[in-house]
Amino acid sequence: MHSSQRKLASARANGAKSQGPVTAAGKQSSALNALVHGLTARTVVLFNESQDEYQAQLRDYLDHFRPQTKPEDDLVHQLAAAHWRVGRYAGVESGLLEQRMQQQEERLGDEYDALPEHHLLAIAFDALSSADSSFALLNRYQARLQQEYHRILKSLLQLQSARAKQSNIGKLPNETTMAAQWPLPVMKMGASRLP
Repeated sequence: MHSSQRKLASARANGAKSQGPVTAAGKQSSALNALVHGLTARTVVLFNESQDEYQAQLRDYLDHFRPQTKPEDDLVHQLAAAHWRVGRYAGVESGLLEQRMQQQEERLGDEYDALPEHHLLAIAFDALSSADSSFALLNRYQARLQQEYHRILKSLLQLQSARAKQSNIGKLPNETTMAAQWPLPVMKMGASRLP
């Protein structure tokens, strides 16, 4: 057996022995393993965010879309979560720019006050724009979150449209529809019978 195959076999054997966390604290910690920076987390509301605000936003989404089926309800929940995360991104972006501007103020001293606000923001943006910066990573996450939001919205609207069409099948047309499809014949003055 090759060395790498031996290592793989050993790793599998050791992994099979693991029982996972035992204590309540360990289980809680393990449940949040995927929660690295909150942008792609399974947990929607972070400990420093308002659960009440998120629930109010979720109620607004549910009231607006009025899901009628489990798949529609799931999509509305996903849509609200994606919107919440997009808002989080905006907050992180603002925080990064403000932090960088404060660092510039310390570095530039009196020159800082003489610069216009949009220049200060441009300098901070430039400093954060390198390819390996947290700002570049945030921009990638923002694009992914916005695409996810629009994909979910499109799926939800298609599902609701299909349901609406399905519920209209087999119904009798209303009077307005019937009148448009079968207009009444025009009777000429003095005509005694229908054409």
